[in-house]
Amino acid sequence: MTTSATQRRARTPQTERVETTQRKIIDSALTLLREGGFKSATLQAIARGADVSLGALQHHFESRDALMERLVIEVMEPLSDQGTVWPDKALPMRERAQTFVTLAWNNIFGAANYQAAWSMFFGCKASPTLFGRVDARRVLVDHMFYARFLDVFPEVQAHHPHPQGVAAMAFATLRGAGVLELFSVEAQERQCTFSALVEAIVDAGTPRLRDSTHLPLSRP
Repeated sequence: MTTSATQRRARTPQTERVETTQRKIIDSALTLLREGGFKSATLQAIARGADVSLGALQHHFESRDALMERLVIEVMEPLSDQGTVWPDKALPMRERAQTFVTLAWNNIFGAANYQAAWSMFFGCKASPTLFGRVDARRVLVDHMFYARFLDVFPEVQAHHPHPQGVAAMAFATLRGAGVLELFSVEAQERQCTFSALVEAIVDAGTPRLRDSTHLPLSRP
């Protein structure tokens, strides 16, 4: 066995402990954001919920802002290229659209952690530095998500005059549905929204004949 292999194996238990502690801290913060809002998610309360000392928490996350930035990554991770919302590009377009909407809702926008994230977004508005960093990350990841969307739905890129707008519309619809979950929403209302979104994606990727007003006049 090589020295590097031995070192990697020797580090494993420590790495697992670090990941376990960070997971407890993140889960505690998300629970507090979900149940009590941004003001309730103090470092002291998060540490108590994670059953760690304040010093241990600050060892992993040096400040509340650093922890909040990590939560943004945590909530949106399933939309990354390695995430769990992107369907197989070999599927027919309608099935692809239905799969994307279903997975995106179940794994991100309809999950309890997404409501917790909105508490954080609204709460950190009062902290310009934190809000600026969160917003900068939002811009970065949105561009990444839109590019991935158009990669999964190349028909939209090929046939719609505003493909980027279609991607933005799809995510805006899902975000809006997620925020609406803060209230009482009937399952039928939610399903109608998702069915309309699927149709919009399919329609955006379907080639259309030119408007008749732009076609050359036929000669007798």
